[in-house]
Amino acid sequence: MWATAPGATVLDVLQERGWAVGYLAKETHRDLHDVSRLLYGLAPLDACWADSLSRVLGSTAAFWLRREEQYRSDLRRLSTSAEVSHAWLDALPVRDMIKFGWIERGHSPDETLINACAFLGASTLKAFESKYERLIGTSAYRQSSAFETNSAAMAAWLRQGEIEATAIDCQPWNEDRLRASLDDIRALTRTSDTAEFMPALQRILGACGVAVIAARAPEGCRASGATRFLAPKKALIQLSFRYLSDDQFWFTVFHEIGHLVLHAHERLFLEGLEERHSEVETEADEFALRALFDRVGADALETVSLTQFSIARLAKRAGVSPGLVVGQLQDKKRIPFKHFNYMKVRYAWED
Repeated sequence: MWATAPGATVLDVLQERGWAVGYLAKETHRDLHDVSRLLYGLAPLDACWADSLSRVLGSTAAFWLRREEQYRSDLRRLSTSAEVSHAWLDALPVRDMIKFGWIERGHSPDETLINACAFLGASTLKAFESKYERLIGTSAYRQSSAFETNSAAMAAWLRQGEIEATAIDCQPWNEDRLRASLDDIRALTRTSDTAEFMPALQRILGACGVAVIAARAPEGCRASGATRFLAPKKALIQLSFRYLSDDQFWFTVFHEIGHLVLHAHERLFLEGLEERHSEVETEADEFALRALFDRVGADALETVSLTQFSIARLAKRAGVSPGLVVGQLQDKKRIPFKHFNYMKVRYAWED
């Protein structure tokens, strides 16, 4: 038993007509974020929305309002169903989901549970496990004992990525264009302001068929990044800014790009949870290292003098941030992890 949001009908119409979500946002004079929340049933379809959908997509405003009324009625019925267990609510990182604005706190535990069900697109623990265990099961993470304890938090984070990616219109997937864009992406590593480099990164990758989003990881989810194809011509790179430093963030970006161009498109890759020494993870690491230090060669990290001046000069020659050089020297154990950290850029979620 489940309730289908009116947004599912909207998506069907858009796909049938070959219209992007951005087109709907433009024609209805709405923000992409607002459109995305409507599509997933996270925001109510009110009279104003009904008039807009009737004008742009067809049918009457009354039709869209009836769809919304039926959806909300089904959600209320689910709140009293024996299939919906509050034990499931306890397994979800609800506090963070509310804090991050993914769902709204209800006036009662039942209402909060229903909001969580709408967010995840599943109304029972069984349906939830079936959907996300199948997805996460394509990753090496399935062999980790952490899967049982963190699956709910992981699924919530992945779901937020799906929702945010809906609001990003991309060109069709183009591997050649992505490879040709590596120099432009590498140049962004020397920009410290997230408000400047994130829109630029989204623009560059969007032109290659890749939606890139940043979503804070809730408690219980230790992922620093995730990569997967949402559709044959649209990929998603999801970043958590888990370590809040430029060396970790940018290496993860290039690592995820490595997965896109090197590995199977049917898989989900989870950074921070995968087996680090697996063949695919090693290949993605090597790709990231080569791409980041293409101008000087990765071997330069083995010979650079371990002084602030030499590190900064190598970073300038390579066209990357000094923090990336420091991070790689630490990873190679040429310097201790406590040395030269002042050369890294630190981020804050408030930014």
